[in-house]
Amino acid sequence: MVDVARLANVAPITVSRALSHPSSVAPETLDKIHRVIKQLGYVPNGPAGSLKSQKTQLIAAVIPSINHLFLTAMVQGVSDFLSPLGYHLMLGTSGETLEGEEAIVRAFLSQRPRALLLHNTVHTAECIDLIRASGIPVIETGDLCEQPLDTAVGFSNFDAAYTLTRHLIDRGYENIACVYARSPHNERTQTRIKAYRAAVNDAGLRSGPDLEIATDGDVASGAVVLRDLIDARPQVDAAVFFGGNMALGAHLECQKMRVPIPGRIAIVAFEDTEMGAMLAPAITALRIPRYAIGREAARVALARIGGGSPSGHVDVGFELRIRETS
Repeated sequence: MVDVARLANVAPITVSRALSHPSSVAPETLDKIHRVIKQLGYVPNGPAGSLKSQKTQLIAAVIPSINHLFLTAMVQGVSDFLSPLGYHLMLGTSGETLEGEEAIVRAFLSQRPRALLLHNTVHTAECIDLIRASGIPVIETGDLCEQPLDTAVGFSNFDAAYTLTRHLIDRGYENIACVYARSPHNERTQTRIKAYRAAVNDAGLRSGPDLEIATDGDVASGAVVLRDLIDARPQVDAAVFFGGNMALGAHLECQKMRVPIPGRIAIVAFEDTEMGAMLAPAITALRIPRYAIGREAARVALARIGGGSPSGHVDVGFELRIRETS
């Protein structure tokens, strides 16, 4: 910092203000300082600086996996909101386990983030203790859980899955299968299955283990399930796929087997995809505003950092896009 100040012909305290409170420095001076920083390749020591201020410009986010493409839109929404305001996003993955989430939260808290974004809404007791001891705002984005740690931003998985299943019931389908990715620690999947059962039972239709099919959750597994439904479960006339990739695989397998959709079987997907909307017939699906969830989660986090009270639930909703497959 002293070298930057000498070459920019300013006091070291001016360089410090340019880095921590740029709005307090004249634009011409700020531009000169940043030119020197670029020339020298200077990188401020964030942890050292935070020892004095007890504050960083970091927001930490933990998601289950980067393999879930829908989460990339949410993360982008978070980043796009934070970056212009001078905050930076730290991203970690839990490996789809509660223990993995606890480990990454512990590592992130050592970096003194200003807020924590968690996609999970179920956590280990130790993780909860860590978060509460830190005293920082926590935004949960996976579901509108009954008792959020601080504030939950997102949509109701139960309402969304119920709406999707109810759509098939209202169209006259009576033997509806439910297909989901096996993941013992994913509370969102369990909530969606409960909603499917509730919708089927409320309509007086049959439910049972033979209609609930766990699979790997990718495109290939959707194709495998579709063949099983057609060959071994001829009574099934519709299927709810709790994952856009599985629905794509089922659709492609129908084309391969020359199975008419929805003449022989109707297909709906929990997560809308660009490809699913472009296929013929196009797949009926739920549009979840993942990017908007990310931006709203970031907005709420910064409001909480600024002294705002926990909001409880912030519901961004969802949209059922009815297309030809149902």
